[in-house]
Amino acid sequence: MTTVQASCKCQHPPFYFGDYDTVECGDDPRGAEVSLSTCRRCGVVWLTYLIEEPHRSRAGRWWRVEVAPENRAQVSAVSAKEFIERQPSGYAGGSFFNSSGHAIIAPIHIA
Repeated sequence: MTTVQASCKCQHPPFYFGDYDTVECGDDPRGAEVSLSTCRRCGVVWLTYLIEEPHRSRAGRWWRVEVAPENRAQVSAVSAKEFIERQPSGYAGGSFFNSSGHAIIAPIHIA
């Protein structure tokens, strides 16, 4: 992983979409929305995996992990879930977790 300054906003939830330049990667086979967001302040790229189930109350959930420059070519909508689950740390949040974002460590399991 890239070393990020602890003072950067991208390391401290809650995260604000306006702090990033985001590229949508599309939906994965499970229906999750996958995107790559570059922090406008420090340049770190984050992979986000978002699951929303409108038919279920409090089911929205997301995970995000840093993507090192050498790993960016490996990331796609199809590979996102497995990529995130292999990372040593990241963040998760959403109504499912009753959280606007909290740090997580391996093992990361997307459910």
